[in-house]
Amino acid sequence: MFLTHCVMVWILGTVLSLCLPVCSAVKVTQPYKVVSSNGTARVQCFVQPQPSFNQIQAFSDQTQHYPYPDPEELRVTLLKGLYGTQELCSSMLNFTDQVEEDAKKEREVQCSAQLREGAVEVTVSGLKAKHTDMYRCKIEVFYPPPYLRLTGNGTLIHVLESSDCPVLEAQRQTAHRGDEEEDDDGTAPVSVPVVVLVILVMFVLIIIIYFQALQCKQERREIVRAASAVLKKVDAAAFSC
Repeated sequence: MFLTHCVMVWILGTVLSLCLPVCSAVKVTQPYKVVSSNGTARVQCFVQPQPSFNQIQAFSDQTQHYPYPDPEELRVTLLKGLYGTQELCSSMLNFTDQVEEDAKKEREVQCSAQLREGAVEVTVSGLKAKHTDMYRCKIEVFYPPPYLRLTGNGTLIHVLESSDCPVLEAQRQTAHRGDEEEDDDGTAPVSVPVVVLVILVMFVLIIIIYFQALQCKQERREIVRAASAVLKKVDAAAFSC
């Protein structure tokens, strides 16, 4: 009877370890912010303490060790929202066969995961400006036991507008500059005749002023001559008397 009770407890403990998530000191950290300019974003999910397969080089400052067997099969899910309630996309990783299975490819936004630089890097494609939000990495380890469910602290994915907009703006600026250059080319020939016309007008005015001054001098000479003739006649009349 005692042996049967021990076997039942052992079976129950094994089932619980396989089916229920384990609470431990293992956690997932994420960068604070990621900017996407072409509809694609890469979010790095770091498991701390790191499993041995996830370490590209030894970390001297890592005092704790991963307390479970190295994961061989896991699923990475991006949860949208401050509290991570809405599933955006997910991807399966199998480290034994080095196979990546992308889940639910019919979705508008798709995820692919790989090991990179000591982290599980999730590449999200098909993003638009409306998808800007906080996203949390949920990592589920299916094999080997125990089943682990870890959630990250969250990353703000800022999705910029489509890259076509700057191109259109650049095209508009180029066209505007071309119009300005055409306007400049059109006004340049017109300015030369205007300058020539102004010079001609000034030259004509100078000639007119010169002839007027010359005419005034001639009139003055004639007046002086007439006055001299009158004086001579008066002197002659007085002498005769």
